[in-house]
Amino acid sequence: MSKLALFGGEQAVTIDYNKVGCCPLCSPKGIADAVALMEKGEISQSQSVIDFEKRFAEYMGAQYAVATNNGTSALDTALFAVGLQPGDEVIVPSFTFWATMAPILSQQMIPVFCDVDVDTHCVDPADIEKRITPKTKAIMLVHVWGAACDLDAIMEIAGRHGLKVIEDCSHAHGTLYKGKHVGTIGDVGCYSMQGSKLLPAGEGGILITNNRECYERSLAFGQYDRLAGLPEDSPCRKYMLTGLGHKYRPHPLAIALANSSLDTLDERNQIRNENARKLEKLIADLDWLIPQKLYDGVERQFAYHYLRFDETKFGGIRTFTLLKALGREGVSCGYCGYGRLHKSPMVLEGGPWGNCGKRDTPLSLPVTEFLAEHAFLAAPRFETKCDDLIEQYAAAYHKVGENLEALADYDRTHDFTQEMKNLSGRTIAMIK
Repeated sequence: MSKLALFGGEQAVTIDYNKVGCCPLCSPKGIADAVALMEKGEISQSQSVIDFEKRFAEYMGAQYAVATNNGTSALDTALFAVGLQPGDEVIVPSFTFWATMAPILSQQMIPVFCDVDVDTHCVDPADIEKRITPKTKAIMLVHVWGAACDLDAIMEIAGRHGLKVIEDCSHAHGTLYKGKHVGTIGDVGCYSMQGSKLLPAGEGGILITNNRECYERSLAFGQYDRLAGLPEDSPCRKYMLTGLGHKYRPHPLAIALANSSLDTLDERNQIRNENARKLEKLIADLDWLIPQKLYDGVERQFAYHYLRFDETKFGGIRTFTLLKALGREGVSCGYCGYGRLHKSPMVLEGGPWGNCGKRDTPLSLPVTEFLAEHAFLAAPRFETKCDDLIEQYAAAYHKVGENLEALADYDRTHDFTQEMKNLSGRTIAMIK
């Protein structure tokens, strides 16, 4: 049995991911296109942005698309696009990044947190139904880690109660649900194009819809300069002088990078998915690791490769201890930053927007809180064919599994309380 690197042994992962497993974020074509825009002086507004919107909408199978300066502003726009008003309740998971929830509060709406499913990590339709009140007007769901929610069940609930559905697809560029791209099934779909996403622009976002009214309201909310081009019968056209107080226009140079990434999105997704499935196959014998389950008809993208840790089958040690051991073996892994929004000061104290979301006591979301402690990033996105590196990752997991007794002793004698308090609420809190 090999000694763990945590205790002075040799690392299991010796191949440098940065040299073998990843690709440049900016393609030569993307860089050239950005330079061409600079040479033409199109550094603020450009027809290329409109062209990208049309291309993205066509790729997704949507009628309309509106590009924004980031994914957060796309979600903010979507709330207005579907016609929500201050005081309306929006059902949303806590098991997500803050950008799914915070715009609800900033528009003086009320986030009503729902629980998620322990196997899929996605919103639990049955729990959504429990949260509906006469004030509920919308559901904001998240296709977490690149897998899709149970859209049939959610759309049935929404239809029965007259609710709007906003899909947060920030991890799911290319994910299909029964043959349709996610984002096209609800009223509005929102995608982040931040630098770590499957379709990176550096900073950028885009929303899609098949509803003309949602499209025009999206332009009115944050794209004032495009309102004059709306049809004469559009109720939003009259706001062309002022817009509605936001400027969410994207940077053309960022859109150039995203447009070039769209050229190879399907190809790169296929490579990423094959690599992730290879790793899962190599560690399938470790019963203390549980892969994310998919609903029927879902074709996922491995935007993030999260697993669930079952400590009851691994000596009862803490997830943080497991990650410490894996990290020292050279595994790029991370603690889950999700599942804590319902206990955040912004919610419990009302935040700077008043008391629209304030609760006197923290809400209990048992599955969300469980996954917040047991879901973890198992590996980076392997962007190239790198079988040797993936095999070393699998070897690292098996090596840790063979050292349970020593790791259990370490777990009992170390206090990570302060370290865990400092963990990020981002998608990944990397562990070293």
